Amino acid sequence: MGAFSQLLAKPNVQVWRGAANTHRQQGIVERFNRTLAERLFGHQYTQEMLLAARGSCERSIEWVTRLPAVVAALNGEVTRLIGKKPSEAIKARSVSQKPSSTVPGRTIGLDEPFLPSDTLVRYLYAPVN
Repeated sequence: MGAFSQLLAKPNVQVWRGAANTHRQQGIVERFNRTLAERLFGHQYTQEMLLAARGSCERSIEWVTRLPAVVAALNGEVTRLIGKKPSEAIKARSVSQKPSSTVPGRTIGLDEPFLPSDTLVRYLYAPVN
């Protein structure tokens, strides 16, 4: 077990890995990574351009100090999918998502039972043949 896995094992964090090179399975994570990069690295590139203007070829590591603040800001913003802040959703026992903009192939109503919070769910982003 690697050092990172040992670190996550202490608070009993489970890591789920998807198939490599299958971005459809990683859609939500990829979108979060894009948002995170947009917020972190724009500032870092500005810092590097200022360093380059002074004749330095140093790389900025400004993103390291900004990361906690950016993650806190992202956790404090309401998301479209669930209509609440991630910081609130993490504390909740269950989270309902808003209906997607696509029309389902069947009627979906409020009388459907909720899945227990410990149920594993697989999201299909493409039809299985």
